Amino acid sequence: MSGLPAYAPTATTSYTPADNPNVNFHQEFSRATLLPTTVHKAVYESLCEIFSIATVLEMIENSFLKDYITDKEKYTSTVMRMINQYQMLLKGFGKTPTHKSVLAEILPGIEDTHDNLLPLMQEKFRLHVPLAIERLTSGVPATIQHFHTVVESTSEAKDESTTQPPGSASASASARLVAEATGSFITLMDALKLNYKTKSQLHPLLSDLVVSLNDLVSKENDSSKPIDFPGKSKLVGWLIKLNNLEENQDI
Repeated sequence: MSGLPAYAPTATTSYTPADNPNVNFHQEFSRATLLPTTVHKAVYESLCEIFSIATVLEMIENSFLKDYITDKEKYTSTVMRMINQYQMLLKGFGKTPTHKSVLAEILPGIEDTHDNLLPLMQEKFRLHVPLAIERLTSGVPATIQHFHTVVESTSEAKDESTTQPPGSASASASARLVAEATGSFITLMDALKLNYKTKSQLHPLLSDLVVSLNDLVSKENDSSKPIDFPGKSKLVGWLIKLNNLEENQDI
């Protein structure tokens, strides 16, 4: 009877690393080699945050489309918060020329306006989030965007005599929500009086106002109905315009 076979088969060929003077096969990778400076660390962390935002937002958009998410108020506030976080991260890439150069090393072909950041990340990191990219690019949740489209398409067809007065609808709305919307409106007006003109200054304030107005509902026949008025669609239109501006571009 023959002896037991060897634990591992003996290789019939040998592996010899290629003789390349530009490659060090014995180099040990560490955190310091991957992140040589604090700027590299900050840029990579921001990209990680954007990656996580896009991934989570894709799940939220899919769930909203399939009616797994039925609370429109929570959906609107959650998506708006993630959009604001994404825009704050984009603003951080332009802090210094060093931040811009490091980002260009990681994502070659990135534009100064960062408009193609998400497509480049999708290609480089194998990220498939089409719904999240559409939402982050538009800058508003689907509930607000679709409301703006419906109001714009039907406002001209409505007769002024049959339009419900805003006062009668707001009478049954929650006093707390009315106070929040009023506070957001006053804050935005104060910012305009202080000559705020850039996207980074006005977009968060206007988004808070639009979200507050979107939460206002009236009770009719034991059902909740959003309070609609012509000025609401104009605010949504301005929010979309602000989102399409560059970071430091004035209105």
